[in-house]
Amino acid sequence: MPTWYEVYDNQDVLLATRQRVRRITRIYGFAAIAVATLAPLAMVHVTGGAWLAGTAGVSLVVAGAYVFKALRELHAVAWSVKLSFHHIIGDFGRRRTTIRWRAVARVELDRDGLVILGADEQGVAQKLRIAHAFPDYPRLSHRVVEYAEAHGRPVYVDGQPWQLLDLHAVYPFLRDSVRES
Repeated sequence: MPTWYEVYDNQDVLLATRQRVRRITRIYGFAAIAVATLAPLAMVHVTGGAWLAGTAGVSLVVAGAYVFKALRELHAVAWSVKLSFHHIIGDFGRRRTTIRWRAVARVELDRDGLVILGADEQGVAQKLRIAHAFPDYPRLSHRVVEYAEAHGRPVYVDGQPWQLLDLHAVYPFLRDSVRES
């Protein structure tokens, strides 16, 4: 029995993600070169240079942890999404992630787009991020939520189940329209 897919592609998301990765790695690379070059000079020519060099080195390591986290997040942004009733497939440049709907832990909607959290065929945790920059994002996001609900998977909005949302907090203008009625 063939599986039918709905395919959503966006080369702009791929390009924008690659540009952000390139920008982050360049900035961190320049900072690392600057610390590696200036730290020995500071140790020799500046009073308290050892402390300054040590502080710069520790700062570089801490910044490296943040850069690593940011690059992992960018690595999870899909530029092509294929939906079927059985699974969702995300393409990330040179790799592909497939998550079966029965293995999806939850679907999260946040200000950056959709995140599907689940596991692959071997049980390894997977994260698929769909950026809101897709040209047909409203349709795509509705379809993902429809599939998630059809399989009984929870849908979260900004970290809480959508059923628990306070509509007046999400849409403050509703409170004003209720008062006028």
